[in-house]
Amino acid sequence: MIVYALKNASESNEKLILRYKKMFFQTRTANKLRAEKYAERKPSKRRIREKAIVCEMYRSTNKRESV
Repeated sequence: MIVYALKNASESNEKLILRYKKMFFQTRTANKLRAEKYAERKPSKRRIREKAIVCEMYRSTNKRESV
């Protein structure tokens, strides 16, 4: 996933970098890149369920913020 941040008129470079880093880590791109670095086993049913719970938490958080 590509993440980019455009500098606002009254924004400092440090603030822009902080905003970019926040957006980058919220996309969890770094975690995906680290996970794909090595081959892993097929996830167990328990691990699949745990990931589903985390995804649902993110979905509900985004839903509350957008409404």
